[in-house]
Amino acid sequence: MDASNTNTASAHNSRIYDTVAAFAAELVRCQVTDVVLSPGSRSTPLALCLDAHPRLQTWVHVDERSAGYFALGQARHSGIPSCLVCTSGTAAANYLPAVVEAHHGGIPLIICTADRPPELRGWGAAQTIDQVKIYGTATRWAFDLAGECNPRWGRVVAQRAVTTATGINPGPVHLNWPFREPLEPANDGVPVAEEPRNDHLGTSSEITTRSRSGSGSAAPVNGQGTGYFDDLLFHQRGLIVVGPDVVNGIEAQEEMVAAVLELSEATRWPIIGEPLSGLRRAPNNTKNFGTIVPHARHFLGVAEVGKELQCDVVLRLGGVPTSKSLRLWLESHPPKHFVLVDPANRWHDPSFLVTRHVVGEPRAVLNAAALVRRQEPSNTQLTWLRRWRELDSLTHTAVVREVSNGEFLSAQAATTLVNKLMSGSVVMVSNSLPVRLVDAFVDSVGPRLSFVGNRGANGIDGIISTAAGLASLHTGRVVLFTGDLALLHDLSALFGVARHGLVLTVVCINNNGGGIFSTLPIAAGVDEDSFERLFLTPHGLDLSDFDDIAGVRVTKIVNATQFGSALHESSQRVEAGVDLLVVDVDPVADLVQMKAIAGAVKAAVS
Repeated sequence: MDASNTNTASAHNSRIYDTVAAFAAELVRCQVTDVVLSPGSRSTPLALCLDAHPRLQTWVHVDERSAGYFALGQARHSGIPSCLVCTSGTAAANYLPAVVEAHHGGIPLIICTADRPPELRGWGAAQTIDQVKIYGTATRWAFDLAGECNPRWGRVVAQRAVTTATGINPGPVHLNWPFREPLEPANDGVPVAEEPRNDHLGTSSEITTRSRSGSGSAAPVNGQGTGYFDDLLFHQRGLIVVGPDVVNGIEAQEEMVAAVLELSEATRWPIIGEPLSGLRRAPNNTKNFGTIVPHARHFLGVAEVGKELQCDVVLRLGGVPTSKSLRLWLESHPPKHFVLVDPANRWHDPSFLVTRHVVGEPRAVLNAAALVRRQEPSNTQLTWLRRWRELDSLTHTAVVREVSNGEFLSAQAATTLVNKLMSGSVVMVSNSLPVRLVDAFVDSVGPRLSFVGNRGANGIDGIISTAAGLASLHTGRVVLFTGDLALLHDLSALFGVARHGLVLTVVCINNNGGGIFSTLPIAAGVDEDSFERLFLTPHGLDLSDFDDIAGVRVTKIVNATQFGSALHESSQRVEAGVDLLVVDVDPVADLVQMKAIAGAVKAAVS
């Protein structure tokens, strides 16, 4: 290469590093704090510049699939996007499951994939695939930075990425960075750009507000009415249903919970809120206002009760609730008015019940509605509320009796878990069986807990990685409640917790495969051999074999007393690693107990 070409390459290299350094500085100004990086050569400028910024924390993950969910867990905790960085080729493809979950769950992420320059694409260059818009429709914005770059451009790209990821419809943003060689920094080293003094596209405080609210639109809170569903607030037989992912971030969730409880008190409408909504063990529920009905999924499946409780108005917030019995009840006894508060305009209504669609920031909508509906309750309202409370109390007694007198199976494990944890803990709940267990057996009395789950796409991949991401930001204890298949899906994350200096408690219900299929109609629809081979898929592994590998400490749990002691011991742990508490469950006995619980509830409320 002659001197002129060398000088040209050097100048281009310097522009690349100055641009990426400006990009990093703008991310910081927009409140981004964490970078999740997987090693690679083509991503060298991104890795060095982002890591060099003193206000960005870098987390290195060898496995890109795990890295994607780790960043997702961080964003679930804070409501602010983490920045994912990887090299070119299949590394970028491994982010797809996490991107899909972020898309469906409305979780902000910024994905930075390095790429070969345009002139090398389509010519068989090593580690080169088509990365332009690789995530398809699962991003809020996808941009190929194949142009002559400069620092101002880098800043604007960063701010557009953050404001888009945290905007009215929050979710993932993909930035594809083509880099030409040389990839290493020039002789003057890795630049670190200063944060700009003029907020030319919006202040950082505005960006933080948007990220925490999960929406850029808001209903007025002035006591003069919302114009959304004021006319429905005076109906006597109302119900508030709260699913997952109403807002982003644990702090914002607590504020939302307070607003739901205030509206419940103002309207005398009961609340069905699954644990992932934040309402079961709400920190703001100390005043005993509002009425939470934690056992509704049990008694709504009883035919005569379901008919009796048909509503005039149902107000729903968040994603589709987990409870199948709740969904079937609403479909069988549709209310006259079904209001969906939907800030991102996603129309999550697979039962097609919505009669009024409200696009507005949930807390603002709820607060304004509570101000509208302030008057003494009528006898009809009080009778309505009393009946829900009575049914919930009868159900609670029946469930507790069956669970406490039965074998130590998944129901008692779930109950013990949520009653023995320290207040302030975050419980990450896996999909499939665990999320249904907490919905069925977590009541509203006990330690103050926050529940988190990946209910966007409802998959069982990346569960440990998401919990580790939560643990990287949470100052208290993070506990993962998972099944054995989800655990095996994400083993690289299990063995990486200690390397990141994190402490994590993992409670695993081990029913040796897909035990949840035993509760589905397919269990009776095929022969026993086909059912076991194609659906139950028993793995036959002894999870105790993971003991003492890469900071994993395994304890086999045999009863509720030992479980409580193990949870207490784990809560005191300070050394990095994983306390893996394994509850071996016979899926046949578990199914028998679940049917006994359903029978006891039916007898109690009929």
